[in-house]
Amino acid sequence: MPPEPPNEADKMGVEKDLSKESSVKEEHESKILPFTQSPFREGSTSCANHESLLPIPDQVPWTSILLELAMTTALQNLAENTPILSGEAMTSFIAFFVLVWWIWASQVAYNMHFHKNDWIHRFVAFLNLLIFGTLSAFTKDFEIAAGLAPASDINASSSDVGLTLNFTVPGVSSVQNYRAERLPILGARGISLVLALSRLVLLLQYFVVFLYSHQKLPSLRRGLYRHMGVLSVSTACYLVAFGIMQRTDPDTQSKGANIARIVLWYFPIALELSIHFINSDFAQHTLYSSAIIYERASGFFTIILGTGLDNVTGGLKYLVGTLSFGARNVGWDLCGAIIIVGEFALYFEGNHQPFHYGNRRLLTWFFLHSLFLICLMITILSCALLLQYVSLMRAMADIVTLFSNVVSGTNSSNLQLDPSQYPRAQDAFRKLGLPFQGFLNDVNEALRDRSAGPAFLLLFQDVLQVIVVTFQEFDAYPEGDDPLAIRVQNFLTQQNATSTDEKNLHAIVLSLSRSRSDATRWFFPVAGGSLIMIAILNLVKQWPYGKLRWARIISMFVLGVGYTLVALINIGLDESPVPDQAGNSVTDVPDLSVPVIWNFPNLEWIVPSFAGLLLVQIIFNLILKWIDARQTRETIHPWRHEKTTLPQTSSTRSPPSPPRLESSVSRNTQVSLPRSSGEDEHRQLTSRS
Repeated sequence: MPPEPPNEADKMGVEKDLSKESSVKEEHESKILPFTQSPFREGSTSCANHESLLPIPDQVPWTSILLELAMTTALQNLAENTPILSGEAMTSFIAFFVLVWWIWASQVAYNMHFHKNDWIHRFVAFLNLLIFGTLSAFTKDFEIAAGLAPASDINASSSDVGLTLNFTVPGVSSVQNYRAERLPILGARGISLVLALSRLVLLLQYFVVFLYSHQKLPSLRRGLYRHMGVLSVSTACYLVAFGIMQRTDPDTQSKGANIARIVLWYFPIALELSIHFINSDFAQHTLYSSAIIYERASGFFTIILGTGLDNVTGGLKYLVGTLSFGARNVGWDLCGAIIIVGEFALYFEGNHQPFHYGNRRLLTWFFLHSLFLICLMITILSCALLLQYVSLMRAMADIVTLFSNVVSGTNSSNLQLDPSQYPRAQDAFRKLGLPFQGFLNDVNEALRDRSAGPAFLLLFQDVLQVIVVTFQEFDAYPEGDDPLAIRVQNFLTQQNATSTDEKNLHAIVLSLSRSRSDATRWFFPVAGGSLIMIAILNLVKQWPYGKLRWARIISMFVLGVGYTLVALINIGLDESPVPDQAGNSVTDVPDLSVPVIWNFPNLEWIVPSFAGLLLVQIIFNLILKWIDARQTRETIHPWRHEKTTLPQTSSTRSPPSPPRLESSVSRNTQVSLPRSSGEDEHRQLTSRS
């Protein structure tokens, strides 16, 4: 008896089992990663004159995230360990930022072409994490100009180290200065070695691609030769820089050796950057994906904003329980948040459109982010410093007012002051953790004999001590080896009164305030520069069409240039006589009587002014969008805006149909295509050429 044929249900069950078995097999095979994998297609397609074999990179999300997290670690440590409190610190910050950015950008440029999900590239992700983590260790006391100035002639002996840790002891101060001058030189050795390692890792990746191109795509080898040659030169430069710094004695620093170090650090970056533009001619083999570039650039931008937001919100902890906490502090921090959100909105508003251009325009847009991100990060960090500075100055103003009220509360030398007379001052001292009764005892002693110099010296020391504690509460007091901190300590431990004690106190307080206010010097240029760079990025990414798009870009450029020029009002602020940092006596109190406009950087609305500027630009952009949308509706549906009188017809007659849109309108209307990558983007670009 012949077997019965399987019914339809049995067939469907067998097909389902086979499909399930096949999917399980594919999933199992996908988990088995090869040690190395070709970045090229299996097989080739031919064109008219050349072989087209476009590399297909694997976009592995976790490796991209790991690279960005590693880079974030270096930038976060840079922001914490290199506060932008002087022009030298800002220069060092920019110099280190460029090194970190190029290690990241060059790796991203490679990943956009040849990254594969294999064990080699996973090991490279681990090495990049190690590289960025090691760089973070050298952010402390980093100084790009270290060694360019003559080294100190101080010879720190072992007896100096054995002295007690009192900053008034000259030997210990000498040891600390000795160490502070030599740490950047020692760090330069480590940075040179880490940079050489990063170039060597990238060189090995290109070498693996070269081995596969020898079999699959010989025509691509010329571009790979260029990359490997330049990376070999870069590795050699950094190793030479390491050798030079290794042979340089920190005790007898060589100016020529440190100049050579700087050249050997940054010349390879310019060389590698140029090779990317030279190799962009191989568009049929090295097509850059606009979707990947946009994703990586916007990811870096978001990380910078996150780092800046952490610094801005981190300043809130200094406000709780301080003398000046109030609604104004909340308003200032709100302005800082508006700056971050405003930069975020303006960047993504104009950079979300896709690219329809070649490699060079894509590369220009991508690499220009270095200038934009430098301006953005310094803007946000300076904003955090300024918010802290404003709160600190208000606290100092409250302290000065309290002292003035206490000291001027009596004109009689026989009246003894009592804490119950000054409840507000007593509460302020309690917040600072200082004994108010002890201060009043010194005031009473000074008032008892107004001609006694030591009594008034003790009063001046009390005033300075309270100011020092206030600076420490805001984490704004200079480090112990700083000349200003040594000068303060010398005044606090002074035993004999002099006729210049009051002037010295005034000069020290002025120097303390200026040590935190230098951020006003570059806030205007970098804040305005961030707006200028957003306008330039929009212009490079897509040439604007229409008056409204031009109006948006021109308005950002004009506002950025105008805000940058405000920095000119800083001219002349330092012309008043300031005592030297050694604490020598002065004969004149610094003249602070300057015109109102010159005091603009010291006013409390410097950060709110830029926040308001961003709000004005955002509102202006929204108005332009509304006008653009209105004009578009009128162009596509003109009958909605025409008032026509219909003829009198019977009710059974249907109304006339709306006029049809002419095909010429749709042909002339420019439409932004969705983002594409891979073959679609390649066909789109080659069809334009």
